[in-house]
Amino acid sequence: MPLVQYSDAVQKVSKDTPVEEILYLLKRDGGVFVKTLVSEEDVDQAYQEAKPRLDADTEWNAQTQRAPSLIARSPTYTKTQVMNPLFRQVCDHVLTSRRWYWWGGEKKLSLSKPYVHSCTAMRIGPGGKAQPLHRDDYISHRDHAEIDHWDDARDMKRESAVGLFVAGCRITKENGGTQFIPRSHLWGSDRATPPKVEQCIFADMDKGDGFLMLASADHGGGSNTTTDEHRLLFATFIVRGYLRQEENQFLAGPTDIARSYDREIQEYMGYSMREPACGYVEQVDPIYHLRPELKEENRPRDF
Repeated sequence: MPLVQYSDAVQKVSKDTPVEEILYLLKRDGGVFVKTLVSEEDVDQAYQEAKPRLDADTEWNAQTQRAPSLIARSPTYTKTQVMNPLFRQVCDHVLTSRRWYWWGGEKKLSLSKPYVHSCTAMRIGPGGKAQPLHRDDYISHRDHAEIDHWDDARDMKRESAVGLFVAGCRITKENGGTQFIPRSHLWGSDRATPPKVEQCIFADMDKGDGFLMLASADHGGGSNTTTDEHRLLFATFIVRGYLRQEENQFLAGPTDIARSYDREIQEYMGYSMREPACGYVEQVDPIYHLRPELKEENRPRDF
């Protein structure tokens, strides 16, 4: 329990709020807003880098356009949103997996860190329709028991992914603010009735604000009922390291672009082993496939 007493409503907190309190609110409500998480200048630059792909998109409908593969399109987005330090701390806490196993007579600890799941910018124009309410962890075939509150001892294996939504403009209910059902991350998968819009709150965010959300929470993009506003939102999801990525980062970002980033970003994209043996190439860490100059020896090994 944090030292600060929070109301029962989904909270809007400062980016300087201790991460322990942000984690408490995230586990309690399934989501938490963080004010001014990314500077307006970085948001604007990320938009300029993503805009050509947004403008070219006609796949969904005339009102909604998307720019996927953002790591390949926007270094600014990658460095300020994917690699945002607060977001990384939250994801490492919720999604790092630790398992003990026997290797012959030796008991070993396997530590699997999270990595990038998907990276998309979404722009919805006047008349754009709301998404159906859904849980993003259906992608990883998650099945949840009903609980009445989060308990670390019981629930630290519950989540498969964490999302970050960053406002690219002023976002309101009217221009398509995200619909979100508070505490729906506690619901069981076997509920007999579907989630309802009447249970939702709607995101109200200034440019640069972030919304952290557990992937088990019911949500969906809202309807744009305005006549002259386009809602811009960046969506980043991070997944447990032993699960498959929603967006294949190795094909979404060509190797020449991946090589332009530093090693920390490359490893977060997936150019790294997830213990004990996920993701190897020729039985060695894939970072050496991307950056052979780092390779000290070429001998495969047991894990």
